[in-house]
Amino acid sequence: MEKLFYFEMKNSKGEFEPLGVMTPREAARMSWTNGHAAIMSKRVRGINAAGTSIR
Repeated sequence: MEKLFYFEMKNSKGEFEPLGVMTPREAARMSWTNGHAAIMSKRVRGINAAGTSIR
């Protein structure tokens, strides 16, 4: 299972806004397609790739 992170991406005003929970690879791809925007992440534990709880 891939490690998931909660990402925020810097908008045109220089403020961070939610991007979602995804893998670092997915976040990097989104960052590149949006003009190399800065991203910030926090490790997420206890959910799987579908966003449901792991028990």
